[in-house]
Amino acid sequence: MTGPLRILHLSSLYPPHIVGGAERSVSMLAEAQAAAGWEVAAACLTPGDPVEEVRNGVRVFRMAHGNDFWIEDWLRHTPRQREWAKFKQQANFAIERRFGAVIDVFCPDLINTHSMVDISTRVWHAAKKRGVPIVHTLRDFDLLCAASSMYRETGPCTHRHLKCKVLTFAKQFDQRLVSAVTAVGQEVLARHLKYGFFDHVPAARRHVIWNTAKVEGVGVDYVKPPLTGPITFGYLGRISPEKGVDTLLRAARLLPTTGWRLLIAGAALGPLAPYEELAKGLPVEFIGFQKPKDLFDRIDVLVAPSLWAEPLGRTVLEAYQAHVPVIGAHSGGIAEIIADDAWLVPPGDVEALAERMKAVLVHGKPSSPAGRDRVVARTTPAAVAAGFADVYRALLGRSEIG
Repeated sequence: MTGPLRILHLSSLYPPHIVGGAERSVSMLAEAQAAAGWEVAAACLTPGDPVEEVRNGVRVFRMAHGNDFWIEDWLRHTPRQREWAKFKQQANFAIERRFGAVIDVFCPDLINTHSMVDISTRVWHAAKKRGVPIVHTLRDFDLLCAASSMYRETGPCTHRHLKCKVLTFAKQFDQRLVSAVTAVGQEVLARHLKYGFFDHVPAARRHVIWNTAKVEGVGVDYVKPPLTGPITFGYLGRISPEKGVDTLLRAARLLPTTGWRLLIAGAALGPLAPYEELAKGLPVEFIGFQKPKDLFDRIDVLVAPSLWAEPLGRTVLEAYQAHVPVIGAHSGGIAEIIADDAWLVPPGDVEALAERMKAVLVHGKPSSPAGRDRVVARTTPAAVAAGFADVYRALLGRSEIG
């Protein structure tokens, strides 16, 4: 096998449709591979008519989704409607045919699937029928959990509930079609193996490859502007229960009355009023959606208090790029990135988080996070693309792929 590798990525969404970090990561990977001279395409869903286009060197196939409703309209439907749609999605033979047609047009050497929150695993059958090997990248818990998060109102899930087993039962069978698996964090890989997913994949074909982290406006020569005034803590992300924002606000109530402030950047998944009530009387400001650099330039320390086991924690990676230290929950990928117990607290532990924030007020923040160079080296586009190249090379039996 010679010539440039032909790689076809598949993800529920692809820019400009963005609802989370997965689609950003997939597009960065695809564009880095295209820049390296590979023939790269990406398939994704669209709410409208199918369209083919070229975006930053990547050939993009947007396929009609064929589900009960579009992914970005999910919250407009009742829980019962969402569960029924999730159950039916497993037998979406239309997307299997559409993805099969994309394979026939592009003729890839290998298919790399990613977040499949709204895509039936029937697409793996389309690849198998055509003899194209599959690498699956774990970016969430969608194969295990109907909500993709292994989190419910009562807290993080300690096991797979019956409802999730029913709503994802086909995925347990279809995952046997995957030839190699990568994961954005060790915890998300271990969790899938625990429940019998990908145990057929040899250990040599299971890899942890972190996401690319790139902050617009932050380059190798970036210098963080000096800050004056009180120590400023920041939060960046969705304002929702599993993200631990209420934990952060309760911890803030235990801090001294002066000498600090807190900026919360992001949109609320539900009503914002309960969070505003928790923040009442505190030097806390809800500043809405912000570009990461705009927030990082204004804060001394980022707080990532997630209660659920985030597969990696994009905001932590981005903060490290911008020389911003992070107080994080000792959970999932956040702990993998920070790797420093002095800056980690048990998820949901209000008192421990308050003590860590008080320590910053007393001792001040470091000029840059410890271990930043290690994190940055692992998350450059070139480093991430090289990690996937090794996986592809081993699976295809090629000594080179350029």
